[in-house]
Parts: sequence; C-alpha cells; structure tokens
Amino acid sequence: MRKYLVVAVVLFAVFVAVFRQRIFVRDPLGSVEKNGIAQDTTRVFINYSNDVLVQDTAAGRFVLVEGWNRVPGVPKHLACFTGLACWTDADEAGVLPLGGEPGEARAVMSAKEITFVDETGAGFRVTLR
Repeated sequence: MRKYLVVAVVLFAVFVAVFRQRIFVRDPLGSVEKNGIAQDTTRVFINYSNDVLVQDTAAGRFVLVEGWNRVPGVPKHLACFTGLACWTDADEAGVLPLGGEPGEARAVMSAKEITFVDETGAGFRVTLR
C-alpha cells in the first residue's frame, strides 16, 4: 500500500510540474476592489507565473488576466473544482477580451497587484498576499 501511495505522489508532482501554467489555485488572502469598494463575493486564483483568475460568485463569471498578453477577458474553456482550483485549456489560454477589441484594454500587473478596467468602465484592483 505504501508503495502505491509513493507512486501516486510522484505522479501527482510530475503532473503539477508539467501543467503548472494551466493550474490555478485559490489564494484565500487575495482581495478584489471594484471602483475602490471591497468585493466580498469574489475569489482569487493564481498560477505558477502569478497569472490571475477572478471569480465573481454573485455574477457567476470569471475574468482571466495573464502576464504574457495582459488582456483581461473571460476564458473560453475552464474547468473548476468548487472554490479550490481551476484548469485552463492551454498554457496561454484563449479569452474573450473585455471591452470588445483585442488589445484595447490592458491590465497593469506587478507581483502583488493587478489593475484593469472591465467592459462597463469599472476599475478593478486585485491584491495578492
């Protein structure tokens, strides 16, 4: 039994190492502000490269901001384990950009903070801790 457990742990570690760009894990200390007002109905997920996935549980919508293109958008393909982790379809996930035109709205990203504007003009600030 112990041998199977060790093999399972090693396989899981290899899986996470290979797909680290696609796996988003919940950041329980992350916070979101919309137009300067704290949002209690949101969850923040991050991956290995600090790309951010924001879930608005009240609206039932996800917004993904990746460092490689900095265009906030709704992911085309996403699978989630409720409140725990999410999985995108590719390392550079396809998104439907907020605001219409691709490249129109860009996010400003640092290691601890991401700011962007959605399609309604509301300013978002995501703080990672």
